[in-house]
Amino acid sequence: MTEALAGRYFLPGSAHFVTARARLDGPNFRIVDDAGTVLSEMPLKHVRVSSRLGSIPRRFDVPGGGCFETDDNDGADALLAGGGRHASRLHRWEGSWRWALGSLAVAGVATYAFVIYGIPAGALWLAQQTPPSVGTLVERQALQVLDNTLLEPTTLNTAARVRARTLFARVAAKGKRGSDGYRLLFRDSKAIGPNAMALPDGSIVMTDQLWELVQKDDEIEGVFAHEIAHVDRAHTLQRLYQAAIVPAAIAIMTGDLSQITTLATVLPGVLVQAAYSRDLEQEADDDAAVTVKALGDNPAGLADLLERMEKKICGETACGSGWLSDHPETDRRMQRLRQQALPPKKDSI
Repeated sequence: MTEALAGRYFLPGSAHFVTARARLDGPNFRIVDDAGTVLSEMPLKHVRVSSRLGSIPRRFDVPGGGCFETDDNDGADALLAGGGRHASRLHRWEGSWRWALGSLAVAGVATYAFVIYGIPAGALWLAQQTPPSVGTLVERQALQVLDNTLLEPTTLNTAARVRARTLFARVAAKGKRGSDGYRLLFRDSKAIGPNAMALPDGSIVMTDQLWELVQKDDEIEGVFAHEIAHVDRAHTLQRLYQAAIVPAAIAIMTGDLSQITTLATVLPGVLVQAAYSRDLEQEADDDAAVTVKALGDNPAGLADLLERMEKKICGETACGSGWLSDHPETDRRMQRLRQQALPPKKDSI
């Protein structure tokens, strides 16, 4: 016989237990109470034993529904070894510092890969599956939050608004949704400053402060084309879903309005503070360049506006909240846009 293993025996189908001991008697696993009465006995190979996990009590489930439980994990391992059964591979890994470090490294790599690749991929899929009604609801609630906090009614005069709408209509006609699929909203915002924001339903918010810096039509056309590209490619929704991936998934998969409301409260902060990734920003710039050239204008206009904003607003210090701060690597963007510029027109003979 092996040395007795102290523990508790739970009677079949009951939460009641009695103090008991277990040991091997040849090939058999025997459980006895304090008086030595045999409570259960069967071949060890018929006993189902839980894996060792830290200091969690070990369970020996016997045929018929009874269960022997012990806190002595070392004793349980010794008993199993005496019967020809050895500790699980999981426990051997747990007890090895090499495996522990390796597991931590694998977990770290997996977490990094999920954050860098998994969440963006999931956000892209969710954005592509979002029905228009959800985008409209999110836009309506998010805009209400912005209007109550950071945005104020426009102070642009009628002539400026008419001019801006005319240029916007030219650009919108080139978008995937057509001229009726987008709308331009005017807002004043000393808090945000020069900025333009694309909302999921196709609304583009332009601040008065941005319009005041525009000197040529192709500059603001570039901004409009850039923001419309964000709408067409669902970039705004991707940013939103990356910031709130769990409620986003629940909202899109179940249509739960409470989760959609949660998304709407997140979107204003995403729009004002979060930056587009380099890839999303480059896509929008490239699309904008194609659109502006299709209009017969110059993509370099957007680069000129970016440069002017950087000099007048940022100076020698870093930019604060605004359209530039939401769009990283301004120098690289200006260079790329100017590389796509139209060649200078030759003088007619």
